[in-house]
Amino acid sequence: MYKVHADTTRNRLYITLAGFLSLDEAKNCGDEAIAATRKLKIGYDVITDITDFKPGTQEVAKDIERVQLHFKNSGARRGVRIVGQNAPSSMQFSRTGKAAGFNAVNVPTLAEAEKMLTAPD
Repeated sequence: MYKVHADTTRNRLYITLAGFLSLDEAKNCGDEAIAATRKLKIGYDVITDITDFKPGTQEVAKDIERVQLHFKNSGARRGVRIVGQNAPSSMQFSRTGKAAGFNAVNVPTLAEAEKMLTAPD
């Protein structure tokens, strides 16, 4: 299961991933996320909630990397991952983010993510 939402007022992309995603679901989510970034201005932020996400196959990981590379290349300013206690998913996203050159900070809650993004640089 996934949800993608572009908040044009805050210039933020919100993505929620839960459970195991099939490769088709991962590609659909990625395509929706990429399309949603086109509604945002350069310098947008990305908040990804992977609290309930289960690490996927190598093919799913490659698709996550594809989307993270798009974030980097399309002008994303910062990425924040809500991980809760989800260490395995956090490690998968950290690996793919490093490969794509889009590194995000891990935080435990949405409130922490919002606070981090509203703090001055």
